[in-house]
Amino acid sequence: MICYECGHRIKRNFANFCGHCGFDLNEKVKLSALNQAPPKEAINLDDEIDRVTNLFLLWNFNIAASFIFYIIHMKTDNYGYLFLIILFMLILSWMLLLIKLHDIALLKHDSMKKFVVANFGIPLLGTFYYFLRMMKK
Repeated sequence: MICYECGHRIKRNFANFCGHCGFDLNEKVKLSALNQAPPKEAINLDDEIDRVTNLFLLWNFNIAASFIFYIIHMKTDNYGYLFLIILFMLILSWMLLLIKLHDIALLKHDSMKKFVVANFGIPLLGTFYYFLRMMKK
């Protein structure tokens, strides 16, 4: 006999409760409750659009900051590591933005081919274009 609660194997078939977790074995367990999948979480499109907008603004800020620190680095020959950190943040925020844009494209049933061509055909301009296109719909 196996306990329905913890899965512990019970050696005596005449036991009334599980010696491991204390579950009452006389209690009937509904099979539908055991096989029932957890309810799916509803996704709010407005919240996703807000998240994409925030990531888009972060990405634009990183573009501006990388240009500023590149100019500072070229003029002073200092702050090279700071420029590389900002460049890393730029790439990371772009990848996060692409992930969220892909999620919105799936929610709006947009084709995958358009997403790939727009964002990887012409990387920076395509991302701007695809963001504006997704926010317009």
